[in-house]
Amino acid sequence: MNLSDFFKNSAGQPPEKNLVIVGVNPIIVEMTANPELFYDMLMCSPHLKITIIYESDSENFNQSLFYDRERSKNKIEFDKLQAYRSRLIGGNRGKTKKSVGFIDDVLNHFKNDKDRINIRERIKLFQNNRRHNINLIYIDDVIWYSETLLDIPTLDMYRKVISESNHILFYRYIDYIENLLNTNNATGKIEGNIFLSKAGDELIQLYDINSYPRGIYPRKAFYSDAFQRYSVWVFVFNRKGELLLHKRSSLTADNRSLWDKSVGGHVDITDSSTIITAKRELVEEMFLPEAEYTKYMRANLSDLIDFGEWDIDKRTETHLQDSFNQLDKDDWIIFRATDSDEIGEVAPMTIRRKSPRIIYVKDKDEQGNVIMPDGKPQEHVEIKYTRFMSDVFMCIAPEGYIDNEYQMNGLLNAAEVAGAASAHKLISIEDLIDEIEINPNQFTDDMIYMCSEKKRILVEFSEAVKFIFRIKEVYVKQ
Repeated sequence: MNLSDFFKNSAGQPPEKNLVIVGVNPIIVEMTANPELFYDMLMCSPHLKITIIYESDSENFNQSLFYDRERSKNKIEFDKLQAYRSRLIGGNRGKTKKSVGFIDDVLNHFKNDKDRINIRERIKLFQNNRRHNINLIYIDDVIWYSETLLDIPTLDMYRKVISESNHILFYRYIDYIENLLNTNNATGKIEGNIFLSKAGDELIQLYDINSYPRGIYPRKAFYSDAFQRYSVWVFVFNRKGELLLHKRSSLTADNRSLWDKSVGGHVDITDSSTIITAKRELVEEMFLPEAEYTKYMRANLSDLIDFGEWDIDKRTETHLQDSFNQLDKDDWIIFRATDSDEIGEVAPMTIRRKSPRIIYVKDKDEQGNVIMPDGKPQEHVEIKYTRFMSDVFMCIAPEGYIDNEYQMNGLLNAAEVAGAASAHKLISIEDLIDEIEINPNQFTDDMIYMCSEKKRILVEFSEAVKFIFRIKEVYVKQ
């Protein structure tokens, strides 16, 4: 059999409404080599929609491990699977050029832009980030299926099931496909369940409640208290001991317009440690508002000097002041915050907790259209919980960066214009605690927690910074 034999309904005709492919590894070589086959189907059936759900990096790696030398016949190495997958989804070459993927290959067969736009809306690509052990090709009223066990199936391993002849099995597979696609019944739009992602979506390592890593999933999956994510909190102080706060954008998905910690972010799956995450997030959010959201300005990771764990009992303020004197004028100082455990031993601070997030959800009418009074989406508020473990870091900015409002605004204006934050401010720890007590609804739950349960570290660090740099100033004047 060749690939075209699969793409026919029970009447032996090309699909009229649906072609859904779940799991591409068994057919990816033939599929990407024959874009004209998909062009022909789209031309024959003006209402046909094609949806392709491909394997994740983790799944490709797992499948490359299935090989058993004595039993397996169709072995495909991980690097080869990745090369095939890149051929399917395309990618970036350099900073500006995008390599051609499968959809582009199909669109190139259409002669005018109007046709390309129409067809582009009829082909969807998603990545399945859950485990994958069944491969499906769904054509109107026919499903072809094969299992991935000790090796990747070949075309002759697929079996056919028709809705009329095997009702139970056919509809079990349909339920599985519908669960993956999560199609809006009113609009017909594929929204995808929380474990599907598109190329370019942010993916995060998922941890179970006991903090063991369990897989890589899209960010949208983490509004749940069934598992947790790993993140960093960075509290940035100037040399007067004032803390930098940022106000979350009014366009962000959750906790809009609330005052929050200086810098925060998820641990990237490529970060070797959370100190790398903390440094990267600080540079991105304070110096690269377009990298996450300008051009590289001044700071880089080598300007962030890691002083290890913060323990004022082991390294006195005078000792730290001597060490700081050796730094370049543009160096930033960063410490890992510490806390006392149950027996009084000092250990690195990792906060583990369940936290509410204020989510803004767009209201829709019965047809699934967003309600737009006065041209703006109408929304309602929902509270969703997320679990996280966050390593906490304390940072001291160089002199002349955020010593006053003017300097702070000059450094962070680009981030605000780009939408990374709606405002910033400098505040003493005493004033921060007072503000939270008076207006707690203006602050994120994370900030309220820090200023109640972990107030000691903020007060201690702020006071040490003020003392250290006061001594330095007096010493220089003498």
